[in-house]
Amino acid sequence: MKKEYDILKVVAILMVLVSHSTYYIISTKYGGIDYQQYLEQNMSLVLYKIFDKVREILYYFHMPMFMALSGAFYYLQVKRDKWINFMLILKQKIKRLVIPFVIFTLLYVFPIKYFSNYFEYTTFSRAVLGQLFLIGNNHLWYLFTLFIIFIISFFTLKREIKFATIIIFYVLHILSYKVDPLLFKAPLQFLFYFSMGFAFESKREKYNQFISTKRNYVLILSMVFVLITLLNFNLKYTYTLVSKILVELLAILGSLLTYSISYLISRKERSGSSCFFKLILMNGLGIYIFSDPLNYLILYISYSLNSQFMFSPFGIIFMVVLRFFITLFVSLIVTVIFKKCFKKYTWLVN
Repeated sequence: MKKEYDILKVVAILMVLVSHSTYYIISTKYGGIDYQQYLEQNMSLVLYKIFDKVREILYYFHMPMFMALSGAFYYLQVKRDKWINFMLILKQKIKRLVIPFVIFTLLYVFPIKYFSNYFEYTTFSRAVLGQLFLIGNNHLWYLFTLFIIFIISFFTLKREIKFATIIIFYVLHILSYKVDPLLFKAPLQFLFYFSMGFAFESKREKYNQFISTKRNYVLILSMVFVLITLLNFNLKYTYTLVSKILVELLAILGSLLTYSISYLISRKERSGSSCFFKLILMNGLGIYIFSDPLNYLILYISYSLNSQFMFSPFGIIFMVVLRFFITLFVSLIVTVIFKKCFKKYTWLVN
């Protein structure tokens, strides 16, 4: 794997953890939480809104970037003729994506959410259906979505991707705004970004050369990203169509910016050499699988122990930091323990 991709992958994982460490409310018809209702109109609410803006900015591009990264890896596999027939990729992706999705949804995500009162106002059957069919907010939607995208990509993404293919995927991406539930929406939405990553990998070395010769490129890209973000903040409630166009741009710009920074870091001799970096890199999927449900448990325990602290200004900041580090370290430890205890099933979290 290319060094810049290693760094990008770790950065993307950390971005996901940060974005999942800020919310106080998740609302669906199949379960949810609402601690936000207890926030008062004071500095606590201001701080919460600031963190929520951080989450919003990360949401512009961190999942499109994850999908693009998967598309880039898929290009490398296609280049090596790894997927010689359909049954090979079907069996492999069922094993690597669908089975972990089902197993960890039922045996990990659901129990933790249940004990966190996520399903307090939902029947047991609706709660299970909501998690398995992605209508009750299950972060493992990413696994199922990738499975569908890989299957579609086997038939559509070859070594030389056609421009018409990207256009078709973008049309499907736009149409996904009108599609529900997430089970169908997400594959249509993210197939385009996957294909962009696929196309990018074929031109990556030229892009790297461009970055290396243009000293101010990353700075300019950063400024453009910030300006468009601020513009979107001002327009999203009054000009929704313009806002959607801006968000589309931010998905691409944010991904390019993060990759570009990762590439520049990768050029430093000792970058990515620390043991902790390698631990995150090698256990990225496990961290993703085990991290998010812990947020519900942390919020529930914190509220039960002291119902006021987490709504104070200091408590807001403390909870974000606490959730980030607990979800990172606990999910990492659980992944490592899982691999040691269930050596035959390490493929579930690799």
